[in-house]
Amino acid sequence: MLTLNVPGTDPVLQHTVETRPKAVVEWLDRLPFASPADTAQQLVMALYALNRHPLGADERHALLALYRPVVARAVASLETLLAESGVPPHAQQRQTGTLLRELQIEHSIGYKQVLLALASRRFGRASPKRTAEVTARLLAALRDIQTACHLTYTPLPAGLWQEMHQIHAFAQASNLADNAVDDAPPASLAYCQALLIALADPPHMSHAELVHTRLYLDQFAALAVLTTAPVAGHRGFPIHAKGGAPPNPFAASPAQGGLWLDTDALCHHLHDTTVRLSTGETPRRIGLPPGMESELSQTLCKRLLKQWGTGTQRAFRRYAIPGSMVQIVAGVSAIHRLLEPVPQAARLEPDEADNLAITDVEPVFAAPVAVYATQWTVSNDSAAGLALSGTPDAPLNLKVGDPLAVRADAAAEWSLGVIRWIRMRDTRQVELGVERLSPQVQPVWVRPLRGHRKASPEPALFVPGLAALKQKDRLLLPRYLYQIGMDADVLHPPHQYTLTFGRRLAHTPSFDLIDFTVFAGEQP
Repeated sequence: MLTLNVPGTDPVLQHTVETRPKAVVEWLDRLPFASPADTAQQLVMALYALNRHPLGADERHALLALYRPVVARAVASLETLLAESGVPPHAQQRQTGTLLRELQIEHSIGYKQVLLALASRRFGRASPKRTAEVTARLLAALRDIQTACHLTYTPLPAGLWQEMHQIHAFAQASNLADNAVDDAPPASLAYCQALLIALADPPHMSHAELVHTRLYLDQFAALAVLTTAPVAGHRGFPIHAKGGAPPNPFAASPAQGGLWLDTDALCHHLHDTTVRLSTGETPRRIGLPPGMESELSQTLCKRLLKQWGTGTQRAFRRYAIPGSMVQIVAGVSAIHRLLEPVPQAARLEPDEADNLAITDVEPVFAAPVAVYATQWTVSNDSAAGLALSGTPDAPLNLKVGDPLAVRADAAAEWSLGVIRWIRMRDTRQVELGVERLSPQVQPVWVRPLRGHRKASPEPALFVPGLAALKQKDRLLLPRYLYQIGMDADVLHPPHQYTLTFGRRLAHTPSFDLIDFTVFAGEQP
């Protein structure tokens, strides 16, 4: 028997609910779509009232069909506004994220009520076609709540996975899990998508990576198959469908009655896609969906292949350090200002004597922009990185892939790291996973030479190599600056030199870490 969390009726709202389909259509057409937040707010209020109003299953289902495309449009607009959101978010981003989650939750409640009414119908038998459609749409709505929470770095609502497991089990028991009705995909497909999103480890993903993953799953999630037992030689994961736990890549084999998510065919497709992208084929040519045309697709497919294949394993053990604190500063520009408190906003002019790329530097001292480090508690530590937690007072807007300057105390040197995962336990408590990049970092000014010599210098970071690891010097550049083979003038006090950008060793939405070749001037 289904036990889903739905609100009771509210007599206070009885007179404010519009249930006439024609009037609802006219109202939906008048929504202020140019203002996504206002549109979402009105939709949330209308669905909230509708979900607490007594209605028959058929009448509620008909109204949800009218709301559904409008909700999808509003959700897409809100997600676009959240593209640059981080943690802790700014006030407007926080409001947008809250609206996104509330809209998805209220949308799902309507389908919960319809399904409960169909499942408990006393007289007559509910239409299998209607039941299959409602079950699929409900699982898709719950999956969308899951995605909304990941996009806004917030915890999943209590009981979300318990409901998804339960609804899929109901669909299986009713022999409806694989039935596609009209434009509603099968319930098993929405359930598989939710499982795969969880197994992709969303806290380690940027907004763009999560959106690309959803696009990929919309087209290829059917390559993953739910079975009752593992297939010999195939990759996959046990799914403990009883209880309220999300899928865990390190879980033991499923007990009797459990499920197995076979990802072998999906991983073969990811591997083939990665190989073809690496040989220069375009995403469109190899059949990736619209929206996956960026260079992010190749690195994302590699990541998903690892996550959906064997799962990632921790390279180093981590150790708790009770009471240990660190300071952090995030972002290329902020770290640069931190390390160069009196900025030499370098005006680089060509050396007219020999017309080389070496430059004479005329420092221009400007009023420094204050950079404030924030204090964080070290949850655990390892050779590869740190886990930090804190309650920042300011909206730092931290994102996965942001570079960090890190130090233990005021007497220590700043080291360089990068945020690899983010979670928010509540509206203030933030947790970060930080990968170590280098124990040292130095500020430099880089002026790209794109066929002329008057480009403005850009702040960047010099990352000294480590001889013990046979690691050469590197540059960490703002994301928009890199182009392989490009020449650039560099001011690296007290050195000045000209170099050529080499291979990209790592990249995130915030920076490119590259090697380089110096061909003129005094090397560092």
